[in-house]
Amino acid sequence: MSFKEIKEKTKKGIFSVIRCKDYDLGMKMAEKVIECGINIIEITYTVEGAGKLIKELKKKYPDKIVGAGTVLELSQAEEAVGNGADFVVTPCIVEEVASYCKKNDVFFSMAAATTTEMFKAYKMGSEVIKLFPGEFVDSKIIKSLKGPFPFLEFMPTGGVNDENINEWFENGAYAVGVGGYLTKGINFDNLDLLEERAKRLVNAVK
Repeated sequence: MSFKEIKEKTKKGIFSVIRCKDYDLGMKMAEKVIECGINIIEITYTVEGAGKLIKELKKKYPDKIVGAGTVLELSQAEEAVGNGADFVVTPCIVEEVASYCKKNDVFFSMAAATTTEMFKAYKMGSEVIKLFPGEFVDSKIIKSLKGPFPFLEFMPTGGVNDENINEWFENGAYAVGVGGYLTKGINFDNLDLLEERAKRLVNAVK
């Protein structure tokens, strides 16, 4: 799908950030959150075999939106997209990744923590700014930023949970990224806890 199509499909969406080391655990986590109704899966490049995992998930769930996160190198972006990734997310501004995604019509979101970084990311083609780390700012920051930057969209990531997700959306979040709330402490023995968290998150959204 094109940049525009993915951007439209992810509006008001929950990016489920799958962060772990083990490939098989990453697969189980992704499957569990999909079963719970979360349709956007972000496989971070901290997962061993992240590119392969993206490919397998797209094959198994062709109607879901699957992409790559924690992308710091051009080679990672190229591998992810080559394996069917619908989007690319970076934890900072990575110019070569931005150029590649823009050239290839791939939706991407780069992280920024200052207004200078936000504007720079936007000028490079990142129309949705990853507001990171989100746990250190108040959700009202989006309304404040929309004053001088009405053309920017924001995806807070970090600190988003079932208790504050609606506050983020009410204050103008385009989408949210949820990682630690879902996957912290999860292993093969307590996937039911991940399921419980995912269901609470989905049910919390108005």
